[in-house]
Formats: sequence, structure tokens, C-alpha cells
Amino acid sequence: MQVTQTLRRALTLYSDQIAVLDDPLQMTYRQFGDRVMRLAGVLRNLGIGDDDKVAILMLNGHRYLELFYATFWAGGVAVPLNIRLAPPELIFQLNESEAKVLVVDDTFSLMLPAFEGKLHTVRHVVFAGPGNPPERLLGYEQVLADADGIDDAGRGGDDVAGIFYTGGTTGRAKGVMLTHDNIMANAQNTIMADHGSPRDVYLHCAPMFHLADCSGTFGLTMIGAKHAFIPYFEPGKVLEAVERYRVSLLLAIPTMINMLLNHPDFKKRDLSSVRKVSYGAAPIPLALLRQALAELKCEFIQGYGMTELSPLCSMLPPEDHKLDGTPEELKRLRSAGIPIYTAEVRVVDEDDKPLPPGEVGEICARGPMVMKGYWKQPEATAQALRGGWMHTGDAGYIDTDGYLYLVDRTKDMIVTGGENVYSVEVEAALHEHPAVFEAAVIGVPDDQWGEAVHAVVFLKPGKQTTDEELMHHCHALVANYKCPKSISFSSAELPKSPVGKILKRELRKPFWEGRERNIN
Repeated sequence: MQVTQTLRRALTLYSDQIAVLDDPLQMTYRQFGDRVMRLAGVLRNLGIGDDDKVAILMLNGHRYLELFYATFWAGGVAVPLNIRLAPPELIFQLNESEAKVLVVDDTFSLMLPAFEGKLHTVRHVVFAGPGNPPERLLGYEQVLADADGIDDAGRGGDDVAGIFYTGGTTGRAKGVMLTHDNIMANAQNTIMADHGSPRDVYLHCAPMFHLADCSGTFGLTMIGAKHAFIPYFEPGKVLEAVERYRVSLLLAIPTMINMLLNHPDFKKRDLSSVRKVSYGAAPIPLALLRQALAELKCEFIQGYGMTELSPLCSMLPPEDHKLDGTPEELKRLRSAGIPIYTAEVRVVDEDDKPLPPGEVGEICARGPMVMKGYWKQPEATAQALRGGWMHTGDAGYIDTDGYLYLVDRTKDMIVTGGENVYSVEVEAALHEHPAVFEAAVIGVPDDQWGEAVHAVVFLKPGKQTTDEELMHHCHALVANYKCPKSISFSSAELPKSPVGKILKRELRKPFWEGRERNIN
């Protein structure tokens, strides 16, 4: 399969329908497709052929979507870069990926002096911001205006479409090679899950370099849906855009949902157009999910996966999001759902032997959505894909009905006094307290127990509580050994990755500095 076939289909069936809403710009699919074909011609003229890399360092916008499609149309490989990385990290990824062309907007063109003389493979830098380009940069709109369109290069199947660097929440990022088949397998699952149509409007509010947003992009084009854009996630801007564009499909991870529900404009905006919210990337506290279901009054669907899975391997469908179901149905609200149509999922022990229902082990998946491998890291690839299964590094279990339950990242598990404590469970208990806005649970050194359970909490505006009150609250909900032995209160929101995952490694640092190992 070819990712470009999603655009070819849209051009055949929906050419006069709106493709892009990027205030004040509107574009039909015919106009969008014309720009993509001419931009592909520009890339060819800049030396992009089969397997050549085009790196993108930009905020969200219609040009980002054009660059994805134009890169594939020209036969190249897209390398979306994390907008929160420091210059040395970006330089490493640009060099490692062997990017030939780098495209920046006005925000990130300011970073270019730090790259001077350090990029080994980049031959051209294109400025995709408003106005005239800075000196020595090619202007996106200028070169596009003079370009001729080209035919689709026809790349597909097992050809690499993109190198997506992992978020690096657990250490140095790896370049995940996703093929055309990988991305299309995910696109088909997304279409089936969303029951989308040309009437749908999807808001790109999660960063477009991340698979959390990219997961639905190509399937939405295939069905002729509208792509709406805001430069970055900010809850007030999201609420305003939903009202203005009449957004019907919204993707938000739990921290984003939390911020939307607690924003002062939440009840002031008309959000009635939203028919479905997709969420994932991190476990959602049950209290937050209950609030979201009650207040947004639309369908919810959860997706679980990772970049290496393009990114999905399971979904919890809307029919399982019930607030008034049986105890068994309510339990499913805590699950990551059932395998997507193209995935097999199992849980294994330390010897990679499948575990029976209910036993916690490492979650593994296989199917056409599994990555080709890590760029230039054959050993890491072999380790992750051993036995033909992608080893996620997540701990979980499958119940007797086939529902997957995510317990924790295996590396986030706390071992205290010989007992395993999964931080997600304790965080869920903390979130049940009405004063808690965010909570992260980590293991800290303890001479007696090896590790002790510690919570870092950020309170809702105007709310107060004490560590003693929160500990007492937790004791009523989870076993004593799982309860925090200490709690610290943060004066600001907890540190997060670009997609909104709380960076627990940053919270651990002060406690483990000067020690040879990060476990006891």
C-alpha cells in the first residue's frame, strides 16, 4: 500500500470539498493536491529522490501536512523533529537521519545559528514562515509558486515512509522506521474506529511531529474529512477552535483533557459539534474519565500503543465507555481495550513465555503496524522484535474476555520491601481527591525498603490539602504498602514531554543524584 493513495482517493472523490481550515486560509482538496504535487517537484529539484530524508521542524499548520504528502510523493522519507529538543539533540538527529533538506518555520528559524557548521548532510534549508525568508534560506511559498507538479513516485509497501524519533521519555531517542504499509494499516484501523465521513472536521492540536496526532491524519484524508489546525496545544485556543471550525473529531491525551475540563472557558464555548474524542498515550485516571464523559457528552475511544506500532495495537470502543454499567462493564473503563483489527496482543514473562489471563507481564504485539526497525540500531531492533513480536516495555495483563489492562511501564514499577507497586494505580487513587490536578508517583531511595513510594502533586487552583490528608485518602483506596510514604507539592504543573506525558525521570533526578544505579 502507499500513503499517497489516500490523497489520490481524496482528489478523485472529494476534489471540490474543503480539505484545510487554517485561519484565515481555506483550501479544497484540489488546491491542496496541486500544492503537494508542486512541492514534491521542489523537493526533487533539491535532490530528494527515493529514500532521501526531509526533516521538518515546525509548529502545526497546513504546510506541515503538505510536507508529509509531498515528501512521500517525491519518494522521500519524512523526519518530523521534536519541537522541544535542544539544538545539540536536533543536530544529532539531523545528522543521524542523514537529512538532505530541513524545513523550518519562523519560530524555529531562530535556532539555525546554533546549527551553523554542524550539519553534515543537510544541503538546503527552506523557510516556511510568513514574509520573506532570512538570508541564505529558500522561501517555501516563493519556490512553490514557480514549481511544476510531478507524478507520484509510487513508493509503498515495505519502503520506509518516515523516521519518527521516540519521545525520549525513558532515555536517548531512537529513530523508528515506519513503512507505507505500517502507516496504512494504522489508517485503516482509525477509519473503522471513528466511522468517519467527509462531514468530519479533525483538529490538529497535538504536535504534528508525534504519532499521537499523525495516527489519524492519513485515514482522514482518505475519507475526505477536513483538517483544521492550531499551532500548538493551549486549552483556550483548542476550545475556541472547536467552536469556530465546528470540530467533530478531537484527539487529546489525559493531561490535555484535564486542562480542557478545568479551563475557565470550558463552559462558555459551544462544543456541541464534537461527536468523538480519542485519547491515549498515557493511562487516564478513572475520576478524570468520569468527569470527561459527563461533561463533554460525546463518544470516547481510547487507543493504546507506541511509536513502534504506528502507533496503535488496541482500542477501547465507545460502547465500553459506560458510567452506569454492570461492575464488569465499569471495570473495562480501566482497560486499554481489545486488539485492533490487524493486531495480535499477548502478555509474556521474563522468558517470553505467554502468561495466562490475569497475570502481569510485558505486553507484546505483532501485525502489519509493527515498525520495520530502529534506524541504524540493529541490536536494539533485534531486542525489541525478538521472536517476531514487538516488546513494548509496558507491564499489563489480559482478562478472560480478552481486554488488555495497562499496569505500568516496566521501568516505572517500584519495588519496595520485595513488593511490586505500579505507579498508575497509586496515581489513580490520588486523582480521586478533589484537590489534586496532577500527580506522579515515583520510587525514591530508602535504606530499609530499597525504594519508597513518593508522590509529586500539583493542586487545582484555589484548592488546599496536606500530605497527611492525601496519605489518609490513599489508604482508603489501595493497600498500605502501595500508599505514598512521602508527598511533595509542586508549585507548577509537572514537567511533560511534547505530547503531554509526565516526565518521571525529571522528577526522579533529585532523589537519585550521585548514585550508581537508579534502583536499590
